Amino acid sequence: MSGAHLELKDKFGNVMRFGIGGDNWYPPFPLIQDHRQHITEVRHLELRPDDVLMEGFPKTGSHWHHEILHMLLAGSAEYILKLEYKEFLDFFPEKELLPSDRPRVLFTHFRYNHLPLQVWEKKVKVVYLTRSPKDTWVSFYNHFHGSAGFSNYDGTWNHFLEVMMDTGFYYGDWFDYVLDWEARLAADKELNYIISSFEDLKLDPVGQIQNLDKFLGLNRGRELCERIAEACKFSNMKAVKDAQTPSEMERKIWKQNAPGFYRKGEVGDWKNWFTVAQNEAFDEMYEKRIAGSQLTYRYQ
Repeated sequence: MSGAHLELKDKFGNVMRFGIGGDNWYPPFPLIQDHRQHITEVRHLELRPDDVLMEGFPKTGSHWHHEILHMLLAGSAEYILKLEYKEFLDFFPEKELLPSDRPRVLFTHFRYNHLPLQVWEKKVKVVYLTRSPKDTWVSFYNHFHGSAGFSNYDGTWNHFLEVMMDTGFYYGDWFDYVLDWEARLAADKELNYIISSFEDLKLDPVGQIQNLDKFLGLNRGRELCERIAEACKFSNMKAVKDAQTPSEMERKIWKQNAPGFYRKGEVGDWKNWFTVAQNEAFDEMYEKRIAGSQLTYRYQ
């Protein structure tokens, strides 16, 4: 691989490919030639005051929230075009991002200390996403195991779970990630943010979309929030987004029969993956690592 990328093997012999970012390793996104330099560029990215920045660990509902936030900004329940995904800060170099001629919904999985400085300078609104770790890890595994490209991982679920518990995968150790965000948000009196839970959005989509609408100061009204909730119901959104992806591109991105970006969107799917022993081992580690934290998650 290139000098910006690293190829290792886990203890089971499965190949893991990383982008070298310094304090964390990232997916080896092909458009990023130097991940350390890219992090610096993101840090100094020019923002608009009316941009929205969405942040969270991978597989906590980024694509789902991205669609909802765009609909709220547009005041319409119409789906966005594929071009809009040029708002993913981790994947695209600055010159490839959408221009700042109108408000954008930029999103990233970077840590707090790598966010653009203008988030604070221009009081940009930040939506921080959370999801139960068990469902997050299952979705994380299926995403990268199903990938046919630069970041595919061929290990089994059992292998992946051990990697996540031992060292973490892309974006580092999950526990470090969420604990750091918890501490930073508690200490930061200047950041203009809202926390949006995957489970809350699933349980009460209209109510949670109304919360996001209020946070953004848009006052779109309940009727539009109801239409957005229906448009962004998982089955509806998956059908539209899958149809938008050309078959040739689909083959390049995903292995045959892989679920793609939109798999199940369920709460509690982890029960279909964790064995009793794995669940007990995870719970034991969780209690040790999260001791003293105020973090809570809903698992079903």
